[in-house]
Amino acid sequence: MSAHILIIGTGVAGLSSALSAAHAGADVTLVAEGRDLTERGGNTQLAQGGIAAAIGAHDHPSRHASDTVAAGAGLVDLRAATLLTTHGARAMLDIIGDGFAIDRDAAGDPVMGLEGAHGEHRIVHAGEDRTGATLHSFLRGRVLREVRLGRVLVLPEHTAVSLIVTDGKAQGARLQDASGAIVTHSADAVILATGGYAGLYPRSTNAVGMHGSGILLGARVGATLTDLEFVQFHPTVLHGTGVLISEAVRGAGAVLRDSAGRPFMRDAHPLGDLAPRDVVSREIHRVLREHGGSSVWLDATALDVPARGSSFARGALAKRFPAITAAISAAGHDWAREPVPVSPAAHYCMGGIATDLDARTSVPGLFAAGEIAATGVHGANRLASNSLLEGLVFGARAGRAAAAIGIAGVRESTRDWSYSGDEMRNLEAEQLVVTVEGGRSPLDQTASPDAAAVAAAVDRGLGIVRSEEDFRAASQVFAASSGQTAQLASLVLAAAETRTESRGTHQRSDYPSTDPDQALRRSMRVTFAANATPLPTTPIWANAAKEPHPC
Repeated sequence: MSAHILIIGTGVAGLSSALSAAHAGADVTLVAEGRDLTERGGNTQLAQGGIAAAIGAHDHPSRHASDTVAAGAGLVDLRAATLLTTHGARAMLDIIGDGFAIDRDAAGDPVMGLEGAHGEHRIVHAGEDRTGATLHSFLRGRVLREVRLGRVLVLPEHTAVSLIVTDGKAQGARLQDASGAIVTHSADAVILATGGYAGLYPRSTNAVGMHGSGILLGARVGATLTDLEFVQFHPTVLHGTGVLISEAVRGAGAVLRDSAGRPFMRDAHPLGDLAPRDVVSREIHRVLREHGGSSVWLDATALDVPARGSSFARGALAKRFPAITAAISAAGHDWAREPVPVSPAAHYCMGGIATDLDARTSVPGLFAAGEIAATGVHGANRLASNSLLEGLVFGARAGRAAAAIGIAGVRESTRDWSYSGDEMRNLEAEQLVVTVEGGRSPLDQTASPDAAAVAAAVDRGLGIVRSEEDFRAASQVFAASSGQTAQLASLVLAAAETRTESRGTHQRSDYPSTDPDQALRRSMRVTFAANATPLPTTPIWANAAKEPHPC
């Protein structure tokens, strides 16, 4: 008998899950918030940089894995990185063979770009700086083909408000349609692919609504969370906007300069402007703190030299980066002629629902893939352009693993994780048990009246550099708020407070050094209570031999 799989989310991970589950023989229902699959594709449709994949003649997945591990600041799971890069190269070749039109040079060879912390030119682009939108369109076309064959059903304008767990196993979800009616949808397995929570920040590159709602869905039914303290800030976002300027621009030769015109990254890191994102964002933060101002300058004028004397619209920058050029021009800047102001903005979350390498969560029947999932592949800082690749690889693995549940009566348990026993023991030994205010009903999807105050507190308390003093001020705001964004922000704060060191994207002014003893991923189990003690609370460690850090 075929399994019935419910997939919530329509970005690269959700679409990849739907395709692999359908190809494995499952009946798939895909929950879409938009009116159709062209709307609300999340961050996938916004992705500019490209897809990292070791498909070049002089590259190898092992070198890609090595760069991934190095960027992750000691917390990357080598097995996850090896799987991502090995299977990722294969996945890229497969979709190219299936018709995914990547950018090629005059000889017909793939154009391989360079981005920060990569040791090789391995960034594949499609549609120049519109790779995410191009990939989403390609996957959408494949899913619609499955719809026509009757293997995938799309539910447009539906939002998941809660998961259904029976006898300890996820068996569907309650969905709210466009009219506000609640419908119950049963399934043999559920895959969450709803994205991350960088949208909690008032200045973010994320699509509208990226507030981690799917993470709360999982947490409410007992799914283990991990790595929530690690939020990546993209260093080059056009100041005063959410317009991201891809790392590929610096890979092509653009330079960051301070207010005096000095290229400050040259002395900050051996890789200069192509240092890991956490390093570049932190250095911009330091420059602004020491020299004042609200932005630094990205100088890409040298890249337009071949077009000097011609109109801006026909310049080399506009040809190489058409979408970015249009957005910068719309904001009133001519980046072919002058440097443009940039500053960091929240971009990507390494943390989320803990999964194994087949996207299983700690709740039987519940899977998670894409940015919502924490597989250990990114560690404390994601390597540039690994995100679309992650969605392709782990989305496909989620679909296949979920499809297997309903075949021949297969029943999984929490011990079916494909991680080793040691990995699971490490996560459990470092587990926080925290309680948050229940707040309003999960069925209430309206914005909290204090959402702006929560966003401001997130910005001040959980920014690029943090401290215990920042945490205390933010916690007061979160405790006084009833919305779901405050709930998730409280969980991020609890994780950040417990990590008393600086590592990757988690930097603390009161603990500026990296502690080798804290080179461990910490997980979290959440309880929800209407009259709970507000966070932050003193963490309760599952391993009694481990002393909690005093708050």
